[in-house]
Parts: sequence; C-alpha cells; structure tokens
Amino acid sequence: MNNFFELFEEYMYIILGLHLVLSFALSLFVSKIVSKRFVSGGEKVALADRKRLQENALNSWFKRLLSQISLHKNNQIAVIAFMFLFNLSIPFLGYFFTVWVTWYLVNVKYKKKQVTTSFLNLDEFSMSFLKVQRSFGEGSMNDLMLSEYAPKSKKLKALSFLAANISPASLKIIRQTLSSTDDEVRMFGYAIINKAEKSLNQKINFHLDILHRETAKGSEQDAAVVGNSNKELAFLYWEMIYTELSHESLKTGFLTAVMQYIETAKEYYLPKIEGLALEHEALRKNYIQAQDGTDVLALKEEELQATYKICSNLYMLMGRVYMKTKNYKEAKKEFTIAQELVEGEDTFIIPYLAEVYYDTGRYSIAKSVLESAKGLELNATLYPIVDQWKLAS
Repeated sequence: MNNFFELFEEYMYIILGLHLVLSFALSLFVSKIVSKRFVSGGEKVALADRKRLQENALNSWFKRLLSQISLHKNNQIAVIAFMFLFNLSIPFLGYFFTVWVTWYLVNVKYKKKQVTTSFLNLDEFSMSFLKVQRSFGEGSMNDLMLSEYAPKSKKLKALSFLAANISPASLKIIRQTLSSTDDEVRMFGYAIINKAEKSLNQKINFHLDILHRETAKGSEQDAAVVGNSNKELAFLYWEMIYTELSHESLKTGFLTAVMQYIETAKEYYLPKIEGLALEHEALRKNYIQAQDGTDVLALKEEELQATYKICSNLYMLMGRVYMKTKNYKEAKKEFTIAQELVEGEDTFIIPYLAEVYYDTGRYSIAKSVLESAKGLELNATLYPIVDQWKLAS
C-alpha cells in the first residue's frame, strides 16, 4: 500500500494533468453530441437572449458574465463548463457517468401527453364581446342568396354591399348567385366578380409593362421604379390568391410569382435601409436646417421608417405564402423578422404568428402571443378571439 501511495505521489502531477486533459476533451466531445440532439438556437432564442443582456446591462460584471454564459438552457459553453466540472470533481468514475448521461440524452424519447383543457364558460363572454351587427341579419347572407322566396330587391341590395367589401368570404357568397334562376341577380353577381378580376389584372399588367420598359433600358433603368413595381406585383398576385379570383390550376404559379417578386423587391429595399440609416446618422451628427426651413432630418427619418414598414410588409407577405404551403417553420422566421423591422408597431403581425403556433399545436404559446398584443383589443373582428384565449385556462 505504501508503495502505491509513493508511486501516486511520484506521478501525481502527470495524473492530474492527464485527468484535466481527458475531462476537457470529453466535455467538448459530449457538448457537440448533445447540441445535435437539442435545438440550441434560432431567431426567437436570439431575441430573448438579447433582451436579457439588455436587462442585465447595469448589473455587476460578475452577474453579466453569468448571464452571458447561461443565456438559454442549451448554451454550448454552459454544457462544456458543466461537463468539465462534473468530470473534474469525480475523477475517473465521472467519465463513465458522462458517457451514460450522454447516451441517455441522445436516445431518450418523451411520450406525447394529451393536455386536458377545461371547457370555456360562454356566460363569461356575454358582457365582454363587442356588439357586431350586419345589415341583413346575423348569418343570413347565404340563405338570402339561395332563397327562392327572398325579394329580388334585397338580393341586389346585398350584392351592392358585398361589392363594396370584396373579400374571400364576400366573393364566396357572390358566387352563390351564379346559379340563380333570376337573370338579373345572376348577371349582377357575375359582373361584380368580373369587375374585381379585371381591376386586378389591369393593375398587374400596368406594373408588368413598367418592368418591361425598365428592363429594355439596361444599365440606365430606374432602380426605385423597378423595386416599387416588384413590390406591387407581389401584393397584387397575392390578392388574386387571397380573394380566390384566380383559378385553382393557377394558384401554384401565382404563389411562385409572389415569392419571386418579394425576393426581387427585397434586393432593392433592404440595401436602401442601410443607406438611409447612414444618411440619417450623418445628418443627426452634423444637422443644419435647410434655408427654406425644411426639417431635412425629420424627412429622412420619415423616409427611413417608411422603408422599414415596406420591408416588414414584404417579410409578412412571405410568411403568409409559407403558411399557405404549410411551411410553418419558414413562416415563423419571416414573421419574426417582420416584427423586428417595426418594433413596437407589430400588432398587425401578431395574429399571423399566433396562427402559426396554433396550427402547429403550440397552444400555450399562441395564447401568450395574443395576450401580449394590447392593440388587438381595438379590432372588433379579433377582440372576441383574443378575449376567449385570455380567459381560457
């Protein structure tokens, strides 16, 4: 026994050095394997991390360091540090425990749990919903169009109202009249649909002609005009799909066109943001008011914010396209970027983001997203939905 301790003392520093090297190497190896099993990043995580860092900006350097290391649960630095200290504190046996824990984390599978939701008490909403009225009675529009006994005058009046509020729902009702036995009602319905489709086609052709003319100019083409037309075409083709004016066989081609025009528009507007931001900063540092009294800085700020809004709308539209194709992962990315571009004015984006979480079964996140959007309470259409999610347990 004495010989063993003497031998240990003789090679103690070598053993400790080897132990340190093995512990660190094993920690690096394990962290790489574990990071492949668990998602450790993403735009949402990065935003949450940035917010936490800003909140800890005034704390001591030690607290800021701890916050930096442990930003989120799958931070690779934290995994390496934990595994290294674990192996270091339990010499030799720690190696086997580390290998076993890593094997378990990589191979473990969690059972899907069915969340038990309580029934909503509709009596709680009786006094909280906004009063919404329709000119022709609640839910009676379809019955009015299909009824053989409803007066023609009411049907024509209803069609006039729907023509002034074109949407997928109104167009669906208008299409019901195409099979009407009354020639006047049927022709009026056809005229509304034809007019809406013709109006969109005229706008599309107008911007396509602009692109053709600018392309013919070659290097002398106006980048601003091209960028604006690409943006307008993206939204116009989307409106063809959204209002269901396009034939079913054309929808795939229109979706592809929307994506192409969005990407081309981004190529102009995203660099424009960088240029405007630099110009705005230069004006702010060396601001001299124009001789005619024009506030040049305010105008530049207004132009910059307008460009941010355009880019946000482009990202939001791309998100809606991805939702249409059930690509929810990419849709969430686009909506998140759209939010970042108009921070503080993202109320119009939140319902789409909540829909992504709802369609992917992440109901608790959908609830928290809707709860965080105070501006939605002012929307008469969405208010009942938001209020229902708030009261749901």
